[in-house]
Amino acid sequence: MSEPRFFSLDYVEQATLRDGTPVRLRLLRPDDKDVLRAGFERLSPASRYARFLAPKSSLSDDELRYLCDIDHESHLAIGAVRGDEADPDALPLGLGIGRFIRLADPPNTAEAAIAVADEVQHQGLGRLLFLRLIAAAAERGVERFRCEVLGSNAGMAALLAQISPDRTIEVGGGVMSIEIALPNVTPTTPPVGEALQHPMYRLFRAAAQNAVEWTGAVRNLLRR
Repeated sequence: MSEPRFFSLDYVEQATLRDGTPVRLRLLRPDDKDVLRAGFERLSPASRYARFLAPKSSLSDDELRYLCDIDHESHLAIGAVRGDEADPDALPLGLGIGRFIRLADPPNTAEAAIAVADEVQHQGLGRLLFLRLIAAAAERGVERFRCEVLGSNAGMAALLAQISPDRTIEVGGGVMSIEIALPNVTPTTPPVGEALQHPMYRLFRAAAQNAVEWTGAVRNLLRR
C-alpha cells in the first residue's frame, strides 16, 4: 500500500506573510471557480498582460473548468486565500496560486507556473507556493520542471549564465525549452534558506518580475 500523501484534499496550511497578512493554503477544488474568477479580475491590467501577452479582462467558463476541475495527480494546483475571513459565507479572497501540469512524455516532467495577487507581491507568498508546489510534484513522481522562454531575451541569457549544470536547454524556433531538476525540499520546508537559491526559484522570480518572458506553453497553464 502506498504512503498517504501530505498534499491531499485534506491539506490546509496556515501562514503569515511579511506584512502580517494571514493566508491559508490548500488544493483547488471544483467549487473554487468564483474565487479564481474574482482573483483574476483584481489583477492589474499590467499583471494580466504579463501573464497572457495580450489584453484579457476575464476568464471564460471553459477556462475556469479547466483550471479547477482537476485530478491533482497530473494537473495539480495549490491556492492561497486570505486566512482571516470573518464571514464563513463570504467568498474567500484569493491571493495566489501555484500549478503544474505533467507532460505525457516524459511523465516525470511537468510545466509549472506561479501567480501572486498584486497586493501581496514581495511579501513571501511566491516563495511559499514555490516550495509547496515542488514538494507536491515530487510526491507524485515529478522530477523536473520544464519552462519555455523566448530565446532572444537578454534577461534570460544573463540568468542562464548563473544556472547550475543540472539542467538541459533546447533551442528551436526562437524559443528556449529549459528543464531543471527539482530541489530536494520537504512538505514543510520554511520559505527561507538554500532552496531559494536554486536556479528554478531564480527563474520563477525573474518571470514574476517580467525580467524574462514565458512563451505560450507556460502562460497557458493559467488558462488552457
